[in-house]
Amino acid sequence: MLALLFLIADISWSGGNTTETLDLTRPPDYKQLGIIAGKEKLSLLRDTLGDALTSHWKDSRSGRPGSSSNAAFAKWVDLYQWLDLLESNENEVMKHWLSRHLSMTAQQSGLDRSMHITIIQPGIAPGHGSGSPELLDKIVSDDAVMQKIVAKLVAQPFTPAAGLLADRLDPNFISATLADPDFLQRWSESYSQDDVAPKVLLNFQAIWKSHSADWHEFQSLALALAVVKDQPAPDFWPHHQVAQVDVPREEGQPEELFSQWVEAFRAGKLRMDPRLLEVEDLKFVVDAPLKESEIDSIRENPQLAHLDPQKAFESIPYDQGRVIKNVYDWPWGEYLLADIRMHGGICVDQAYYAAIVGKALGIPTIFFSGQGKDGGHAWVGYLKGPGHWELNVARYASQNYATGEGLDPQDWSPITDHDLELITRHLGNPDFQNAARRDLIIGSVFRRKGDLAGEGRALQSALQVSPENPSLWDAREEWLIRTGAPVADLKAHHQAAIAQFSRFSDLKAQHQEALIALAVSSGDKKNAEELSDQIVHENRGGWNRDARTDLSSQAAWSLISDRLQTKDFAAAVEEFERQLHLLGETGGGNFYYKVVAPLASGLISAGRQDLALRVLKEACQTIRPTYDSILDRDLRKLWAVAGGAPSKPASSPR
Repeated sequence: MLALLFLIADISWSGGNTTETLDLTRPPDYKQLGIIAGKEKLSLLRDTLGDALTSHWKDSRSGRPGSSSNAAFAKWVDLYQWLDLLESNENEVMKHWLSRHLSMTAQQSGLDRSMHITIIQPGIAPGHGSGSPELLDKIVSDDAVMQKIVAKLVAQPFTPAAGLLADRLDPNFISATLADPDFLQRWSESYSQDDVAPKVLLNFQAIWKSHSADWHEFQSLALALAVVKDQPAPDFWPHHQVAQVDVPREEGQPEELFSQWVEAFRAGKLRMDPRLLEVEDLKFVVDAPLKESEIDSIRENPQLAHLDPQKAFESIPYDQGRVIKNVYDWPWGEYLLADIRMHGGICVDQAYYAAIVGKALGIPTIFFSGQGKDGGHAWVGYLKGPGHWELNVARYASQNYATGEGLDPQDWSPITDHDLELITRHLGNPDFQNAARRDLIIGSVFRRKGDLAGEGRALQSALQVSPENPSLWDAREEWLIRTGAPVADLKAHHQAAIAQFSRFSDLKAQHQEALIALAVSSGDKKNAEELSDQIVHENRGGWNRDARTDLSSQAAWSLISDRLQTKDFAAAVEEFERQLHLLGETGGGNFYYKVVAPLASGLISAGRQDLALRVLKEACQTIRPTYDSILDRDLRKLWAVAGGAPSKPASSPR
């Protein structure tokens, strides 16, 4: 208790000298906080503050905001989150992160039992922590194994270390962050569980050390670089239709990139002021791992420096000759922006060019691709102004592209245009979002203390104040599963989520699929099929302007694949024909690539070429792709593999 009294005296807590009398109705004294960077004091402060927060926290209820909506209390929560991260053990942090980025499956060979580990590479959605704690302990404690893993998953240079995260950092850096309430709030809003925490901290500290005069003015830019440059871009960046050896790729260091962006802004070369953009926007500016010369080739060209992504896309001539010759990969060697201007390109090249032009000029952009009536296409989204994303540059309406898929550069996981629209337009009042986020932090304190009921109250409070946020529903589902909640509670949770997200097809389908999984696990196959049918009908095309043929096709495949896996081929084809009748005319590329192609391929592998040809013929007659389109060409190729006419199906439209 004596050490606690000294700590409280040192930092001049207002309101008293014990947890019970700590005054959380007033903001912290940041000036005093800036002088207590010693490790022992940080740990004691974290623990004391955690006790105080859980003791004084009140949840949100209908018509009454909770403690996390109080401005002063909120500042204490932001402070706690930062202290808690600094005082976290790096091995534990890395184990939690790796559990989402490693797929582990047990393998039995005779009397020997081994564990097969697959690295979930950047560009693939992370998992849900299925790795065994014992194996994760072994991985983290084996320096050689860890080095191999982090070499693939973490931006270099990076060497894992034992001890607290605070041990890696300069005490003066810690002091500077503790004394800065703006930083503490921005950090709390920006940090994600899929960030590699030690690497992000080192990135941000490197910027602070190299640019102490600028880091506060351009703090959102510094944070965006810190959270993007902790993990390398996927091996297939920027897209799958160019050889990686031809991409002028370079993973710059955050402090060097920060300097380049600040200099470009001060020289008047950026179209948007990075000081006025949020971290959430800026990460779509700084994410391109390109040589500086490529970015400069845009900024230094007077004819290009005024372009927006729409005009940049239109400025690249479409290379119809490549399509006629069936050359969909870049054929001209090095993938330079100047060469794209010289040779022209197809949609992926146009979209890439437009995205990089936008980024070079400080405009947040995202490269999208998706399936439509005649197959795949690529287009661009960009930020036109604060909170206003234009997501449909060169997204041709006549082709019915149900979903655009891109990458979130913070962790390089897949993100859709629907996700981005939800984040930027539909999440409700930002104050409520922040209150809900802080309720989640309170929930983590309860969890650390072993109070699972308190954690549950915090999650429910977060949902009460911000039910529009899908991540909160996911967090509560995880809590229900972890605490062994009855199946009835899980069903009620997903049914409530379905009602909440009735206007958002993908979120609604996510929770419908969770109900399907519960039905399957309980042996209720009939209910599972009825729910899958419901997803199909709700997202089919035709009368439904907002149809999500990607979701309906995925649900259709779940009904067909069960029969294919049990080798009931006749039933699989029968179910396919039913789904073709429902979805085929409007399903386009989504129905072909998610249903037709995997079914036909599965039948060919099983030696049932006769059924594969039947599936392909019926699909061609119903989908009727435009002759010589990408989809038509792919269908003909598979037709030939199945033993049909090598040129085109007899029924293929001309």
